[in-house]
Amino acid sequence: MILAKVVGTVVSTRKEPKIEGIKFLLLEKINPSNMQKGEFRP
Repeated sequence: MILAKVVGTVVSTRKEPKIEGIKFLLLEKINPSNMQKGEFRP
C-alpha cells in the first residue's frame, strides 16, 4: 500500500472526452517510518 497526502488539484484547458467530469488530485507520498508515534499530518 502507498500512503499519500493530497497537496493540490490538476486543471486542464483541453479535456479528453473519456475523462470528462473526473477530478485529478496531486499527491505527495508519505513515509510512515519517518513519523513519530501519534503524529498526524493533515
